[in-house]
Amino acid sequence: MSKEPKKDVEDILEKSEGLQRSMKTHQIMMLGIGGTIGTGLFLGSGYVLQQAGPGGTLIAYLFGAIIMYLMMFCLGELLVEMPVAGTVQAYATELINPSMGFTVGWVKWLSYAITIPSQLVASSIIMKNIFPNVNSMIWIIGFTILLFIMNAVPSDKYGKSSFIFSSIKFILIVVFLILGLGMITGLVGKEAVGFRNFVNDGGLFPNGAKAVIMTMMTAAFAYGGADIFAAAASESENPEKDLPRAIHATIWGLIIAYIASLVVLIAVLPWRSADLAGSPFAYVFKLAGIQSAELIVNVVVLTSALSSANAFIYSSTRSLWSMGNFNQAPKFVSKVNSKKVPMNALIVTMLFAVAAVISSIVAPGTVYLFLTSIIGISNIFIYILYAVCLFIFRKQYKEKGGNIENIKFKTPFYPVTPALLIALCIILFIGMFFDPTQKLALILGIPTYAAFYIGSTLYNKSKKQGL
Repeated sequence: MSKEPKKDVEDILEKSEGLQRSMKTHQIMMLGIGGTIGTGLFLGSGYVLQQAGPGGTLIAYLFGAIIMYLMMFCLGELLVEMPVAGTVQAYATELINPSMGFTVGWVKWLSYAITIPSQLVASSIIMKNIFPNVNSMIWIIGFTILLFIMNAVPSDKYGKSSFIFSSIKFILIVVFLILGLGMITGLVGKEAVGFRNFVNDGGLFPNGAKAVIMTMMTAAFAYGGADIFAAAASESENPEKDLPRAIHATIWGLIIAYIASLVVLIAVLPWRSADLAGSPFAYVFKLAGIQSAELIVNVVVLTSALSSANAFIYSSTRSLWSMGNFNQAPKFVSKVNSKKVPMNALIVTMLFAVAAVISSIVAPGTVYLFLTSIIGISNIFIYILYAVCLFIFRKQYKEKGGNIENIKFKTPFYPVTPALLIALCIILFIGMFFDPTQKLALILGIPTYAAFYIGSTLYNKSKKQGL
């Protein structure tokens, strides 16, 4: 029998101990879905439909689904072998070098932490529409306190509340699908809509191939957050069983939720009627004769934004806690309280989120613009590193005498899967360069990431030399 290469795995696991393993499969799965389904579907789909047309919308979101599928399986193999909260930061530190782990760790924390205030502001805007006489800051403060309390409880209680929160999105999607199918078949409304809206106004691709290509980036980013469930790896009750189930459930749950919703949406709503001024889901409810459609969708988008913020707070807190354990952040953030909650990391994350909210109000064109721009390429950067880490892991595994058949969760079609993921991410990078709305993310993001890496390398080198 060959000797299994356990040392590297044990090193990573040892540095990631201290959290309570009490989260169950369905809770971990809903963490990924809760962090992903949001404005990218409920609002962004309207923009994609108007720009790319019926066929182009499906292609754009299928492109995003393929990237998400590849990423999840690359992450999955690493995650089941090394179920730790830091995920890509921990893997990059041990498999590539500490400077890369430092860089991706802070990039990931920033990208998650800066997403929290955007969700809080979005939630306050929705509440302002419902209660116009109440100051938006009241809602922001109230939601911040609520989310802090939800994240300050032990992981099993957090898992339960997060599951309920995220389930509201799924309920809306199920209701939407039932209502839409009724309109398509004629069971709802005066006549059957059928599928004529796919082709009766300029065909499947009314704005040509260029419009489809340009919207692929928007659609791909709509799946951002699918990997957020991985932060629960250190708190999974039974990682060997729970994580593979959660990976498969998250992948297919998201693909079905997005693609099925879009097929119904395109069938019922003419593509010229979709825009960013309102949710296309609300338009469909209105077409079905539901007068309070806008209020219903507003409430669901509100819970969607808050559940996304909830998931990003959870994940960013665990990312910061992991960096503390790897000496890539101040040591005090690696401490946990008596309930095994990384409270110091939670407080730092929430303080940053509050500061970001303030910057979005007092310095929207400088500080906040810089922060949101540098995280614009974070998902692509992280996805590429998942693939690179998987290549290195497999290479080291075989070099140390490991039997590939003993890997608990093998990435299908290896090495094609990680290679294709890298190739598609590079295509996204190139596409961003030609999109004026995305170009700033490249201009600011790449130098900032390089500065993180170079700064960490110089620091580590001076530390070794005793300077």
